[in-house]
Amino acid sequence: MSIVKWSEDKIHKMNMWDIALVKFVCVFFGLILGAYISEFVRQYIWIFLILFLAGYITAIYRFFSKR
Repeated sequence: MSIVKWSEDKIHKMNMWDIALVKFVCVFFGLILGAYISEFVRQYIWIFLILFLAGYITAIYRFFSKR
């Protein structure tokens, strides 16, 4: 089984909430990267970092868990 086929099978097993979680994780990652531009985000960088890590760990766990 190729890596492409394997990842397509995993993605097709994701539900709406899993995809939404991936999108939120991407938004938090973008906010963290944008922290050097915005003073507001820099003030709360630890909150955004914790939210990003929690969402990332959850998304990775759900992606690699066997269903």
